[in-house]
Amino acid sequence: MTTLRVIECGGTPRQIGQQWGEASRESLRASAEYLFQALAMGPLKAPREDVVRTALKLEANVRAFDPGALELIQGQAEGAGLPYLDAFVLQCMLELAINYAQVGAMCTSLAVTGEATADGQAIIGQTIDWNPDATVELLRIRHTDGREQLSLCLSGSPYYHLNSDGVGNCANLTLVAPKPCPSLVPLSVYVPKAMRQPSLSAALEVLVTAARGIGYYHLADAHGRVVGIESTYDDHVLLQPERGVLVHANHYQSERFREQDITRQFVPCTLKRKDRIAERVAAEHGRLTPESVMRLLGDHGTPDGRICMHDTPAAPGTMPMETKATVVMAPARRTMWVAVGPACREPFTEVRL
Repeated sequence: MTTLRVIECGGTPRQIGQQWGEASRESLRASAEYLFQALAMGPLKAPREDVVRTALKLEANVRAFDPGALELIQGQAEGAGLPYLDAFVLQCMLELAINYAQVGAMCTSLAVTGEATADGQAIIGQTIDWNPDATVELLRIRHTDGREQLSLCLSGSPYYHLNSDGVGNCANLTLVAPKPCPSLVPLSVYVPKAMRQPSLSAALEVLVTAARGIGYYHLADAHGRVVGIESTYDDHVLLQPERGVLVHANHYQSERFREQDITRQFVPCTLKRKDRIAERVAAEHGRLTPESVMRLLGDHGTPDGRICMHDTPAAPGTMPMETKATVVMAPARRTMWVAVGPACREPFTEVRL
């Protein structure tokens, strides 16, 4: 059994980063080193100096988009005893992985509400499939404006959030062919900013502005509203629930983007996983609770349609992958449940705001 590590942080972005860095010193250093090594051994064999140079192309965009994010990264570097450049590279992990053809992350997610759930309130959840050496930590953050936020981090990057206004998100990798994008901001910068907003509509405004074809997002709030957003480098589509249900894997579902979708080339199991989670949700339609969502996220389905991923050898030439964490959120309760590993065998820890 693996215990969820919860790190308490508060204050200005610089102070939050320092507290995070001090508490996660070893894991942040290890995560940065692993990233450099993985890219060096990947298809394009990227040397460290090229990785840093590529990441720094995004620094000006981050400064313009959210100067506080750079303050947080600087504080994180100070707290962890890391060079600032290494800390910045770590927050560009997904963008670098795609740039250097080193794609690995997979996820299967759902958002249900209204007639689909037992009490009519929204529930979101997902498996988080990542490299087996990744670290999993939960930040409990109190910002200077009094807003609180839970941020679930994989290898030092915050991707999954729930705030005290009752807005939460899930995130899945989606891919179109990389191309120059002058406005690109790292996902680990724009998602936290979106999830600091006081409403689902305000969070969505940030994502519509900043999402650029790497992440798909489910958003849900305490009022029972849910919405999905798919994006490319220059466009986006909002997905609305049907009978209170949205499910997603790693491929694009909107007609507008299907021809551009390259995810299924790297993650062919995405189609079967989406079908399987839709099947499981339909079987419990109208009775879904956080507890039943936890159970269905531990589903093994069929070999090419497993929601819960583990004990499967990596195919030749691909990165090893397993469910490193499973997360469920009930925004109206301001509650997040996290299992550090597959839901079929790891217990969930409940954390409330």
